[in-house]
Amino acid sequence: MPERRGPSIYTIPPHRAFSDALVAGILSLYGKDPLGLARGTIIVPNNRAKQAIAEAFVRQSEGGLLLPRLVPVGDSDLGEQVGLALDPIAAEPIPAAIVPLQRQLMLAQLIQQAKALDFDPIDSAQAMRLAFDFGHTLDQLTVEEKSLTDLTGLVVDQDVSEHWQKALDLFTRVFQSWPDTLASRGLIDGTDRKNRQLNAVARSWSTAPPSGFVIAAGISTTAPAITNLLKTISRMDNGRVVLAGLDLTMPDTEWQAIGGYEDEPAIESHPQFHLHLLLARLGVTRADVQTWRWGSGADARANRTRAISNALAPAEFTRKWIGLGKAERDLFRVKAMETANPADEAQAIALALRHAIEIDDNTAALVTPDRDLARRVSAHLHRWGIAADDSAGQSLTTTPIGTLILSLVSALADRLAPVGLLALLKHPLVQGDQERQVWLDGARRLDRSLRGPRPAQDIAGV
Repeated sequence: MPERRGPSIYTIPPHRAFSDALVAGILSLYGKDPLGLARGTIIVPNNRAKQAIAEAFVRQSEGGLLLPRLVPVGDSDLGEQVGLALDPIAAEPIPAAIVPLQRQLMLAQLIQQAKALDFDPIDSAQAMRLAFDFGHTLDQLTVEEKSLTDLTGLVVDQDVSEHWQKALDLFTRVFQSWPDTLASRGLIDGTDRKNRQLNAVARSWSTAPPSGFVIAAGISTTAPAITNLLKTISRMDNGRVVLAGLDLTMPDTEWQAIGGYEDEPAIESHPQFHLHLLLARLGVTRADVQTWRWGSGADARANRTRAISNALAPAEFTRKWIGLGKAERDLFRVKAMETANPADEAQAIALALRHAIEIDDNTAALVTPDRDLARRVSAHLHRWGIAADDSAGQSLTTTPIGTLILSLVSALADRLAPVGLLALLKHPLVQGDQERQVWLDGARRLDRSLRGPRPAQDIAGV
């Protein structure tokens, strides 16, 4: 195989169905060899992307096939999955990660000790809330491989400088004692362990790449450890990085504005900002990125990509909208809808989904980051006998078992106060057999007898 001249980086434009287009290309490149796919590895951002790509393989396979290894790099169970990509004999052992709840408890204890030194003690509940925020900040610093110096060097507005300084002083003391506290237990932070694993994979593959293909697909995270891995993959003989929706049609002036100038800040809220930053950390430009040439039957019209690019132009460039031709703004079969309130929005979406399924005999999907909206829509569909497969799953607290657990914990926390106790006794899963009616009659008699002055705590008071 001839030596590669540069990094192998591709993008799948927005008008193409990402998973199906990706799989179509992989099958074209490696599907002829029955074992070609099985030797490969596809690195994806999360478990949801892993499931979508696996389903795309099923749709496009004409018969049985051996899937490549699908490895999510953004989920909490990273270690057990990325570890498969390393040689376990040559790999340097990495300390275990601390359990999140244990870390929060330990941080809360350090915070209480630090506050006590300032003669400003706080209770355990406040310390736990602060510990959660402290842990989140620690994770952000670790993921970006930043030190405490980078945090203390930030320029803060004068209106919040006093509050900022007090919080920073507390964080500094906890931050400085945290590494020794972890080391004394032989543990490390989960984000630190993830960084070490990714860096170990990058080092291993830079000297001894896998025998099969490696494709990093749909990853837009700009964390240094992940960026380092993507850079290694893009320069491997049998490696490719496939981005999702990188705008190759945007004029250079707009692209540069997204990244910012010396006297103008970057537009961090723009959808292309993270891809802009990712390319910069990979050491490439848009000219180095090729268009993934494969597509699928689920693709839309090609001019939709151009229309999306124009619609998402940075604010200072939106004046060009006035002179756009029809081909530049054509969003065929894309409709906009305005509703008066969230309830109307959910009902309208549910009706559209029902129409697509029952009238047009099509498949339909709702893509939204709003979990409340997704739950409302699912509830409407359930009324019509339509089961919506929610890829985000169902919250444990909304299931019968989850509500039973919460009722039990609440009753015990309130030491069997009447309200919490009765809620537990009347739960549908408590005494749910043939004697259910007898049980509920007894619960109602207890309810009546407990009305009036609140009894003493615990079972003796009841």
